[in-house]
Amino acid sequence: MSQPTAQPLFTVVKGAPTDEELAALTQVLTDLQQAAKARTSGGHRNLWGRPTPREHGPVVFNPSAFNSQTLF
Repeated sequence: MSQPTAQPLFTVVKGAPTDEELAALTQVLTDLQQAAKARTSGGHRNLWGRPTPREHGPVVFNPSAFNSQTLF
């Protein structure tokens, strides 16, 4: 198991849940938290749609870049 945290995972503000209900809710919230961490940790990021590729420098506007269109 993990080490106990200084702050509680959640607090009950209304009602009187049983120990079994609290244990079940704790397990569900812990599983959801671990699943969220697994989705966001590492892995392959597809940067295809990124507006500026990381490998290239910033795009510089050049109005005379295609003056000689007949060569293309």
